[in-house]
Amino acid sequence: MKKLLLFIFSIVFAIAATGQQLKIELEGNATFGNSNFSVGEAGEDFPANIENETSFFISVLYTDDNLNRKKNPNTKWNIKVYKSDLTWNNDLKLEARRTGRGQRIGNPGNPNVHDGDNYQFVTNTSTYFFRGMGEVAYIPVTFNLSGFSLTMGASTYETRVVFTVYDDW
Repeated sequence: MKKLLLFIFSIVFAIAATGQQLKIELEGNATFGNSNFSVGEAGEDFPANIENETSFFISVLYTDDNLNRKKNPNTKWNIKVYKSDLTWNNDLKLEARRTGRGQRIGNPGNPNVHDGDNYQFVTNTSTYFFRGMGEVAYIPVTFNLSGFSLTMGASTYETRVVFTVYDDW
């Protein structure tokens, strides 16, 4: 009897331990390098902030398309975001926001994507960004940079933005 219970427990544990296999695909770049600043008179400064000028998209997909799409096409997921500084000035503030809902894959209709449509600061700590359900491709994201000044001097600043997908809300 103990062996039978151990066997049943092992099967239940193995089933409970398996989760949806989700992945994020990123497309595009978020650069601010083409921003031209014109300071023509003494006392003028840069604009208060700039948005990235290039397109950036996030796709949330299953790693095993056929199995997961048939097994549970409406898996709930959420995205967290943080930055990892390479060369950065702490006066610079980076913000991100979702500017659209993307496209559903293999399912007509509007994508089930929520939150993240207001700018939020991207810090060195992982924080909740937005959530959704099922496979969604090409979710547009835009970035805003602020906090720069003439007193910072001319330099190149670089950070990596990391997105992580988690299943379930």
